[in-house]
This record gives sequence, structure tokens and C-alpha cells, in this order.
Amino acid sequence: MDDRDGLAGLIRLLPPPVGAGAMVDWEAVQRAWGLVFPSDFKGFLAHYGDGLSDLDLSVLVPSAVTPETCDEPGAPKGGMGFITADTRATWVDTEHNDINAAAEDLVAWGADGSADLYCWLAHGEPDDWPVVLFSHGEDTWTRFDCGMTEFLCRVLSADSRAEAMQDSALWGAGLRRL
Repeated sequence: MDDRDGLAGLIRLLPPPVGAGAMVDWEAVQRAWGLVFPSDFKGFLAHYGDGLSDLDLSVLVPSAVTPETCDEPGAPKGGMGFITADTRATWVDTEHNDINAAAEDLVAWGADGSADLYCWLAHGEPDDWPVVLFSHGEDTWTRFDCGMTEFLCRVLSADSRAEAMQDSALWGAGLRRL
């Protein structure tokens, strides 16, 4: 994939609010999850924090609570671990539209008010993970061969490569702000 400047494009299209951003202990989180998260995701969280709430998109800030530990006593319900566990269960219960993956390959990074789930297909190098979307209204999975911030740029700019998102509140929202 060639979307290494997705974060810069997103910032140009939709500047982050003043004071936004989230601090994450990446060393602890990556140790708990047993994986390295994509660099554009780390940059997104540093600039935007937990999402684009005015556009109905919550981006999940990772913690040391993983899908395997999210139901342990004292572990918080919600968050990236819980939503990833829910996403994996949804994968098992639905058709995959010819997307070659196991449930454990999915890591959720976002959700919206329509109960759509935004995920990565965690194969290969983290900066090459494609986005996989579960559309709750249609019970369909769609793969986008780009990273998280490039995906958001495509949707916010109404790019035809993200046409499956036309009914989303995100569709073309970056153009409406210009």
C-alpha cells in the first residue's frame, strides 16, 4: 500500500481541534497486545484523540486490556479490547465477502453510531494493514486496501475508492468544511 502520507492528508482536509490528542503508553500497550500498531494510527491519536465525534466516529484508544482479558474481573467493558472481541465474534457469525482472514486477524480501531465496526486485517507489517469495515445495517464486510488515515481521507473527500461508505455521515464531510 502506498498511503504513508495519509495522516498529513487528513490533517490538511480536517485539521484537528485545538487541544485534541491522546497520550498512550505504546510500549505497555504493544506488549499487552503482542503486536505493533500502525504508525498512522499512533499519529492520529496524538493529533485527534479518540475520534471525530462531530462526525459520529469514535476511534478506540488502546490500553493494556486486550480481547483476551476484556472480560476479566476489574477489566473495563468497552474500549479497544472489548470492541475487538465483539468484532471477532461478529466475524464468526457473518459472511466475509471473500475476505481471507481468521477472526483473530481482526483488530478494531473504531466504531460509529450505526454500530459499524472499523478494523484492520492484521497481516504483515502494521503500516501495510488494510482497513476492513463491518456495515451493521447490511451485515457486510468490505476491505479497503489502504491504512486507517488514508481510508479516512478517502471517505471524508468522497473518493470513489471508498464508495461503499456513501451512506456514512463521514462521506464527503471534509469537503463540506472547506
